Order: sequence, then structure tokens, then C-alpha cells
Amino acid sequence: MKEAGRWDLSPLYDSLEDPQIEKDFERLSKIVEDSRTFFETEAGAVEQIKEGVKLSEELSELVTKLASYLVLRMNADTSISKTIALLNRIRGIMAGFQPFEVGLKRLVAAQDIDELIKENELQHYEFMLHESKAEAGFLLDAELEELIAHLNIYGVGAWENLFDQLTSTASVEMDGESKTLTELRNLAYDPDQELRHKAYEAELSLYPQIEKSLAGALNSIKGQVNYLTERRGHASPLDESLFRNRTSRETLDALIDALIEKKDIFVRYYKAKAKYFGQESLHWADMFAPIGKLPSGYTVEDSREMLVSSFEKLHPPIAAVIDRAYEDQWIDFYPRENKVGGAFCSNLSIIKQSRVLSNFDGSFSAITTLAHELGHAYHGARIEDHAPLSQDYSMPVAETASTFNEIHFALEQIEASDDPEIKLGLLDSLLMNIGQTCCDILSRFLFEQQVFERVQKENLRSEDLQTIMHEAQVESYGDGLDAESLHPYMWACKGHYYSAGRSYYNYPYAFGSLFSAALYDKAQKEGSDFMEKYDQMLTATTVSTSEETGALVGLDLTDKQTWIKSVESFEPYVAEFENLIS
Repeated sequence: MKEAGRWDLSPLYDSLEDPQIEKDFERLSKIVEDSRTFFETEAGAVEQIKEGVKLSEELSELVTKLASYLVLRMNADTSISKTIALLNRIRGIMAGFQPFEVGLKRLVAAQDIDELIKENELQHYEFMLHESKAEAGFLLDAELEELIAHLNIYGVGAWENLFDQLTSTASVEMDGESKTLTELRNLAYDPDQELRHKAYEAELSLYPQIEKSLAGALNSIKGQVNYLTERRGHASPLDESLFRNRTSRETLDALIDALIEKKDIFVRYYKAKAKYFGQESLHWADMFAPIGKLPSGYTVEDSREMLVSSFEKLHPPIAAVIDRAYEDQWIDFYPRENKVGGAFCSNLSIIKQSRVLSNFDGSFSAITTLAHELGHAYHGARIEDHAPLSQDYSMPVAETASTFNEIHFALEQIEASDDPEIKLGLLDSLLMNIGQTCCDILSRFLFEQQVFERVQKENLRSEDLQTIMHEAQVESYGDGLDAESLHPYMWACKGHYYSAGRSYYNYPYAFGSLFSAALYDKAQKEGSDFMEKYDQMLTATTVSTSEETGALVGLDLTDKQTWIKSVESFEPYVAEFENLIS
């Protein structure tokens, strides 16, 4: 029997005891085992590529089905240890697939792609084949890639696990109670200013317990990435990240330059918020403080009505996906014991659906979060008909549909409100989010860039990392934030830094926010005609570079002015916020 308010995972598996799970694991192992002798046949290169693509498709769908189910179950209930064991089992099996992947990419690289795509079975894989050919130039020998994949489980994977363990278990006493890092950081949103500041001081006092271990982990991870990046032939970890993200250095430079050049728009916002608290520059502990008034007390059904109504006016296909998500139990709504916090959306093209995790509490921000995550679901609907190996979009465009939804819903509510206190709260919520994806993301990017450069020459101590972070924050926030209150340990509470496979996880968020803002500006000016282009653009995100994606909607992403105009589109809302504060 399906439980109200919880997602339905039965289209994947009935339960963790479903015998089909073991059958799929057996099939997965068999595919990987067979792949070891795949290239020993006497078939020609073109035939091997066609058969290799079929094998990759079958494996991709199996892994997607298994891993998606296990990750969804794990996040819904972290007390089930079996999910982690099974996910590790997948990683172990897939490490053995590395030689095949290397062999297939090298075989593709030796061919004329224009000739390959004349084959009926390969026509729809033109982008993937070109990408495989490019990737082949950055691969080590097959045996080495397999060895690295296995060692990563016990090497950088162990450092990642250490970060998770230390940051989830470290605690400190506050007001006679033991508080974890997560609990202290959540208090940053509390309306009580005294409590916020007390929690911030307690949080800073917690890090000395774990700083040396985390600094060691960070040095080790970044050191390995530097080494392997050089061995594979990339100029730097940033160049490798851009290659994986299908984005040019020219586009990134334009984005970063625009953020730095126009940061004063957000400095004005922070200074206005500081004025609200009687400060010259905003104290870090007050950055996420709620001000004004936000409506609350909503039910899940209220959220459905509000979102469907809102997007029906903008673009009915988005509204239809939102309505289906509620109707067909795609969403796990409520917080509960052992369920992870936050929210996310998982696209499941294999069943042409998505699943959304939220922690709905009846607040306005909870509805905004649903708008965001259901934007991801709409993106999933736009790409679900692609071939199995052409269903992955890169990180820079990953936040496009979600942030587009969020911006639309937030601005619609701001426009509709005639209560100054509610309007102030709505504006603060909007600018708080965009300020984070511009200023905070900029600081994280500058920090990581410095760490990668310096770790090649020295072992960075906690004190060094704190200094680098402080300098990055001063550069990013200007005098909008009180320099004496900045957070020196932001490198010790963000898991993205502790991943060997996700270097520079930061800049795609700024890209996504500002790209979405530019898209929404066009939607307002061009109307329904633009929304047809918008759909085509989303569909193309899995088979295009970032620059090609932008060109489909008339945006030159290599031009700094594109990004400057996007940042400037928030200036009127900063001005309105300043007026309301005054």
C-alpha cells in the first residue's frame, strides 16, 4: 500500500528484498565480465563500435536503475546500511568496466566520425561519438584506468568518507546542550539574532577538533587530482573540469569577470540588510537572517495549486509535469527521522519519470524549493526521449530549468504582493539566494583555484587554508560583509571540495543562476514564441556544448556583456529592497 506524502519507487523495484535486484546485479557483473574479452573478436572496427554501443546502453540502463533506487532509498532512510553496501558493490563491479570504456573510446578516436554516423545505429550518437573521440586523448592505459578506479574506492573515496564522518559527528556544547555542526549551521536562519550569533561562535569553536584531519584530506585529494590531471594531459584541474562540463575557458572567464565587475550590486544588498540590523557592513551571522515577513502555513495541496496555477500562465507543459509529479507520487514531502535534509530531484529517464525529495514544512520557501526541484523534473521530461547514452547534461546547464522555475515563481509573488513586510521578505529571499550563487560561489572558486596552485608546492595547514578562504571572501563580498566576521572555515564544511571527481563544483551554480536569469528576461520580452525555443534548448543540453546551448536561444556565452546584463537584471530588486529598508 502506497503511503501518503511519500514517493512511489515501485516502478524501479518493489523493495530492497525484491529478487530482481540480485538478478540485475548478476546481469551487470556478466556484462562487465564479457566486456573484458570484447575486443578479441575478429569483427571490423565499425561493427565493434556498434556492438560496443549496444553493450554500453544495456549497462547504462542497469546501473541507472540500480543506483537510482539505492540512492533514493538511502536518502529517504539513512539507517538502512544495506543501501551503502550495495552501492559500493556497484562501484566495485563498474571499476572492472574501465578497460572496455577506454578501449571503445580509443577505437572511436581512430575512426572518421562523419563516416561512422552514416550507420543507422549510430546516427543519433553524433555528439557522443565526437565527445568520446576527444576524451580518448585524455585517457591512460586501460589497465591503469581500472587500477585508479579501484584505488579511488580506498584512496580519495576514504578521504571523502572521512570528511562525512568528521563533519556529521563533531559536536560542541551550546547553552548546556550538545550541538552538531549541522544543527549549528541551521541556526543561521533563526529569527533570533542573539541565537544566530551564539550559534556562529559555537560553530567556529567546533572546527579546531577536526581541522587538522580535514586539511590533510584536502591536501591529499587536491594533490592526487593535480597529478592525474597532468598525467592525462590536461593543462590544469580547471581545464579538465571545463572539458567535462562542455564549457570553454572563454565562457568561464567572461562569467567570472562579470561577477567581479558587478559585485557592487550585491554589496548594496548586503549593506542594506546590514542597515536593517544597525550595522555598517553585514555580520556573517546575519547573512541568512529572515527579515520582513514570509507567508506560511501552506499545505501540500496548497503548494500544488499555487505551482500549477503559476506555471500554467507561463508555459502549460511545465504545469503539466508539476501536476503529474503530485498525482503520480513522484515526491517524498515531509521530514522524518533518518531522512536526509535539504531537497533534490533525480531524473529517471529509464521510466520517463523523476523523483523529488523535499522536507516540506508549510513555509513559503518550501514551495519555492518545490518549484526549483520540479524544474529539474521538467528538464528530465525534455531529455527522456534521447538515446540511453545521450541523457546526461553537464553541470553548468544542470541548474537551468530549476532556477528558471524558481525565478519565475519568486518574481510573480513579489509582483503580486501589496504588503510591504511581505514584499520585503520575498525580496530578501530572492536576493539572498542570488547573492549566494554569485558572491559565495565566486569565493569558493577563487579559494579552490588558489589551493590547487599552492598544493603543488607546499602542504597547506589549516591556518593557510583559513587565510586563503578569508582573502577569497574579501574579494567576493567587498565591504558588503564585515571583514572581521567572515567565515575562515568554509573549506571545512563543504563536501564539494573533498571529491576527486568533482573539482570546481562551484562555478556551474553561478552559471546556472545567471543563464536562467537571462532566459527569464527573454521569456518576459518574447512570450510564448520564446518558450518554444526554451524547450528546444533544454532538449539539446545533453547533446551540445554550453556555448551551443546558449546560441539556440540567442545568447553568446563567451561575451562578458551577456553575463553583466544578467547580473544587472537584479539591480531593480536591490533598489526596491533598499527603499523598503529605508
